[in-house]
Amino acid sequence: MNASRKRTQNKRKMINLVIKDYAIRYIDAKKPNLYGVAEIGEYILPPNIIREGKIVDPDRLRSILKDCVRRWKIRDREVQFLVPDPFVMVRKIDIPLDVKDEEIKGHLYLELGSNIHLPFEDPLFDFDFLEAREDKKEILLFAAPEHIVTQYAELIESAGLKPVAADISSLAIYRLFHQMSKKSRSQPTGSASTLSIQYDLHTVTISIFNNHKLMLVRQLKLGLSPDSWETTVDRMGASTTVWNGDEAYLKYEAKVIMEEIQRVINFYYSSISRSDEELESIILTGDYPYLENITEDLQQIFGKTPITFSEEWFEAQSGELITPKYFLTLGLALKGGT
Repeated sequence: MNASRKRTQNKRKMINLVIKDYAIRYIDAKKPNLYGVAEIGEYILPPNIIREGKIVDPDRLRSILKDCVRRWKIRDREVQFLVPDPFVMVRKIDIPLDVKDEEIKGHLYLELGSNIHLPFEDPLFDFDFLEAREDKKEILLFAAPEHIVTQYAELIESAGLKPVAADISSLAIYRLFHQMSKKSRSQPTGSASTLSIQYDLHTVTISIFNNHKLMLVRQLKLGLSPDSWETTVDRMGASTTVWNGDEAYLKYEAKVIMEEIQRVINFYYSSISRSDEELESIILTGDYPYLENITEDLQQIFGKTPITFSEEWFEAQSGELITPKYFLTLGLALKGGT
């Protein structure tokens, strides 16, 4: 059995669900804060059910998710879930100053396909304000293909849950960072940029925030064979993943990713920020089992120690530690919190 769960008897409201190519993870949180986690659980997915965020075997995935819902006893609960990173797009755009705030969404719909070009049709989108300058307003446009979001929502619903909100992984991680900064009384200034790196088994998602706004998202694909990762599940349902391939190639791939991260940062400063400011903070999260090696690489390159959310900072109400692979789900659980 490769599903795990930890339970208390409290009644909860919202389930927070993260579905990756290789795992389903959930957190049952009583409140949207760091101390409201009541239960956590994980199911390790077989290969070729989800590939690069695309559901390729919906029937089998539905069957697995139904089994998870039954094991975790979460049927009929409301759910927040994540849009897969490969389909998330963030773009800074200008709109005329005379467009009223309540008319912005309609204006964006009219501009799609003519002045605003997206890499997919029928997008779902939202926006956030940046600032007004002379005769224009700057906004951030967040978009994803409607059919992808709908497919995940329908899958979740068919498994006996009630999808109510979709989120972006980069925002979930930054939400966790913001909460921890408040806890340690070391709030980021916001005026400088924060680099967030989610380093997982198959991909690396890079995000850059400025003034607490998500300015850029890029996902890099790791050139590592999924067959060289081996995940084992113990009798208690806890999973451990190790690399069984060539160690030298693992180090080489990490070096390549570091170079790509630097390119993304250079693009941000040359094309989006257009400033000489330095990175204020670096956040490193993910379920990559050797994050300590990535921490050392980032320290050498940027001269800053990444924030990794040491796992002893978080625990469920049962006293069980929430391990790093759940940090993304924990950030999702904070959605709606202050």
